[in-house]
Amino acid sequence: MKKTKARSNRKEEIVQASASMFEKVGYHRASMQMIADEVGLGKPTLYHYFRSKTEILYAIHQEIISNVVDKHLERVDQGLQPDELLEGMALDMLTFIKKHPGYVRAFFEHFDELDDAQKLEIRDQRNEYMRLTTSVIRDGIKSGAFKNCDPHLATLGFMGMMNWTYKWLPREKRNSVTKVAKSLCAIYLDGLRT
Repeated sequence: MKKTKARSNRKEEIVQASASMFEKVGYHRASMQMIADEVGLGKPTLYHYFRSKTEILYAIHQEIISNVVDKHLERVDQGLQPDELLEGMALDMLTFIKKHPGYVRAFFEHFDELDDAQKLEIRDQRNEYMRLTTSVIRDGIKSGAFKNCDPHLATLGFMGMMNWTYKWLPREKRNSVTKVAKSLCAIYLDGLRT
């Protein structure tokens, strides 16, 4: 048990260091040797944890998806209203973007570097998150809280607004993540609310 936890912690440390490295020098310029040096491991030992840079990239994708899905499902279990659920989703996404810019840049800019099986799995998980978002919007329409609109297009608009912040939010100094999330959500929800 202790050994498994230590291995898990070490893998997490490698993923964090790799995400920072990808942010600093770019995914293509970062090498396994650079990552090994960053975490104080020999290259053979690094390969014991991850067989390739692609495996690390896949772990980054998995962490982001599982983080936002788990937090959303916790709110659903609390019985929150559709507008509260969307505000929560926005806060989750923007908090991750602000705290982990390297993860998010890798997530958005290097999806195509994954192998075919990894791409398929991550695409399915991304689509599931889109489906969850669309479901929130549909519920809002059904309850009368939101205007009658195309839930799919409304979802794409919401995701586009939140996801694009990865280009500027990490450098935002004037406003807290919570304020940015609430402000962007207010603009979006003002268009949806009846």
